[in-house]
Amino acid sequence: MKHNEYEYLLNKIYYKGILKNNGINADMYQRMQNEYSNLDLPALVKGKLDGDYAFRKSFLVVRNFVQQAIKDGLKSFHFTMNSTDINKLTYMVDMLNRNFFDKQSLDRIITTANSVFNQYNLKN
Repeated sequence: MKHNEYEYLLNKIYYKGILKNNGINADMYQRMQNEYSNLDLPALVKGKLDGDYAFRKSFLVVRNFVQQAIKDGLKSFHFTMNSTDINKLTYMVDMLNRNFFDKQSLDRIITTANSVFNQYNLKN
């Protein structure tokens, strides 16, 4: 997934000035992507967990921001959404509550959330 989908989701929900002040931008996703690319599976088998720790740490930051953005989007715009989309987004929030570190699953959640929010003309 491209880092701009992550940033697009956050910009769709939040005012851009708030994001820049808090450092919430595509750099966070890019850092996670770099850590994911640097994972060395043979080193993990041998017990060297430095790369795994760095990935998990950056993954948690991105996952938490995605979850909070979806929650805030639901809270702010649920009056204009249909029940199917509300249920879909609620399910995604529940999935993000689980303890997982699967980047592909997180990417699917971001893509799906973007597609749901794109159906509505959200104005901030």
